[in-house]
Amino acid sequence: MDITLSEIKSLVDEAALWAIDLRRELHKWPEIGNQEYRTVEIIETELGKLGIESEKILSTGIVACLGDKEGECIAFRADIDGLPIEEKTDLPFKSKRKGYMHACGHDVHTSVILGTASVLSKIKQRINRQIKLIFQPAEETTGGAKRMIEAGCLKQPDVSSIYGFHVKPEIEAGKIGIKYGKVHASSVTFCIHIKGVASHGAIPDCGVDALLVACQIVNSLQTIVSRSVSPLDAAVVTVGCIKSGSAANIIADSAYIEGTLRSLDGKTKKLLKTKVELIAIHTAKALGAYARVDFIEGYEALVNHDENLDLVKKAATLTLGKNNIIEIERPTMGVEDFSFYLNEVPGAFFFLGSGFPNKDNPPLHSANFIINEECIKTGIMLLTCLTLQK
Repeated sequence: MDITLSEIKSLVDEAALWAIDLRRELHKWPEIGNQEYRTVEIIETELGKLGIESEKILSTGIVACLGDKEGECIAFRADIDGLPIEEKTDLPFKSKRKGYMHACGHDVHTSVILGTASVLSKIKQRINRQIKLIFQPAEETTGGAKRMIEAGCLKQPDVSSIYGFHVKPEIEAGKIGIKYGKVHASSVTFCIHIKGVASHGAIPDCGVDALLVACQIVNSLQTIVSRSVSPLDAAVVTVGCIKSGSAANIIADSAYIEGTLRSLDGKTKKLLKTKVELIAIHTAKALGAYARVDFIEGYEALVNHDENLDLVKKAATLTLGKNNIIEIERPTMGVEDFSFYLNEVPGAFFFLGSGFPNKDNPPLHSANFIINEECIKTGIMLLTCLTLQK
């Protein structure tokens, strides 16, 4: 780096105070996926104050660039959407929008990226590469990452590597968590439509009970992981919804089952889908009914690129010290649409510790979710050094 660590720290300290205030403003006005209009307006305004040109992608996505236009281009991504959750904290800057909350820390992600932009804008002559800032809508709902990519967010200039992160309350602020290889699972939603024959409850032999068929299918689905998936491979089959029947004395003529499949690799994902379809169709057929299975593809599995995570680890060692880097042993079966970026270009995803020490920290998506705002400074410092390191 052509700048000392103490110089960077001074700039980061100043930017962090500004970013914390900005985060609190964003926290007051959460907006759900594809409706982040006020959020986008704030981001555009703050980038403009920093002298950074930005371009709107889709209706509520933003891309901005700064740095050396002749150098390679690396990207940082922040998701910007909130959740339909009623906030129950006592924070002075709690949500002013009834029924909505930044319960997953996306206000923090946005503020960290903007704080990093603030630092870099003051030392842009010392940056030997171009930095692309991607502010992405709808991570929680429709997979905004995929649509941002389709809209060209990784092009003009072409991104050579990309980095993302997520707050993690289980890790104290001032620390980060890293995981090599598989980090997050993929997800698929399955919908099973069952058609039977209606009949009066007094003459069940004249009907085909779609509700009974659905129950048999649900029970059989529980055998997929225990009997068809290797004990060494992670997989989850969840049935979350069953709808059937209209009255206590009527044999149901239709039923509907909905659930999700989660896995860490393509082979297991294909196996899960095949088994769900076979079980549904043949169980229904054996009981005289008909079943159709539809699959809705969700997010891909998130797999880190080792070389890029090495760079994150190197920057964190320099800025935080290696004792503040937590190596996470196991992947999570939760999903993250940053995976779509990593399928396009090399990159890495890490966890930004946001918890308070010696305290039970409410989990993500909790109505009582709070973060230790010290994590904002940590994030800005890390991304700044990641940008500047050679």
